[in-house]
Amino acid sequence: MPTAPTTDSTIRLHVTGCLRSGTTLMTEMLAACFDYTQRCEHEQSIFQPIEQTTGLYLSKKPSDITHMQRIFMSDPNLYVIYMLRDPRSVITSIHPSKSDVYFASFERWQRYESAARPLQNHPRFLQVRYESLIRDPDEEQKKIVNAFDFLTQRHLFSNFDKHANASKKAEISLKGLRPISNQNVASWREHLPRLAFQLANYPQLKRIVRDYGYEEDDDWLKALEGVTPRTQSYGESRPPVWQRMETKLRYRLKSRRYLKNR
Repeated sequence: MPTAPTTDSTIRLHVTGCLRSGTTLMTEMLAACFDYTQRCEHEQSIFQPIEQTTGLYLSKKPSDITHMQRIFMSDPNLYVIYMLRDPRSVITSIHPSKSDVYFASFERWQRYESAARPLQNHPRFLQVRYESLIRDPDEEQKKIVNAFDFLTQRHLFSNFDKHANASKKAEISLKGLRPISNQNVASWREHLPRLAFQLANYPQLKRIVRDYGYEEDDDWLKALEGVTPRTQSYGESRPPVWQRMETKLRYRLKSRRYLKNR
């Protein structure tokens, strides 16, 4: 068990971001390369209470970003790393547990990004680009250390696979513990029918790719010329209004319980 940093109360470092944006990779890198007291096995919502009373607790849950603003702003011991990834790669990424399903739509990417935007300049909130992480993991590690001075480094991110002790679910998500590589940074090129379908449904994707600096122009669209879109029903549409209202109410109650028990 790693040594915990000296603190008078529990500090929770929580990883979130859109599905297939590198949240599992970041969590395993943190656990392998920094001291901590306890961690969740794979995923644990920020709304789920922890028994630990002192030290550093590591956890991750991608979807929490959409409902956590209130508790984040109210809890001085809660720190967040938000993973941002090229939306083209997110919407064309397949989880190894379901080889025939694309897990995230561009609608979901936009929704998560909209929820993260108001927190961008907060000192307890750090955005990490997935592409930067796999291109130069040690440089990104330095940025994390500079942002969160309670962390004690044990190993370099570039060597995380040599020290990681990931759960079975995490290993499946990562397709095994292996050295960091940026060879698949443009993996969306292997799923052009899926990308064509998403672009047809969300034409703003073209602008977002430029605005976020993933492309300087629209030349990448040439790869989609003559490509037949591949449709998919799973996870493509925003939930109906009644379901969104129900979810909002449920998380409002969870937020109240969280703040009451903090």
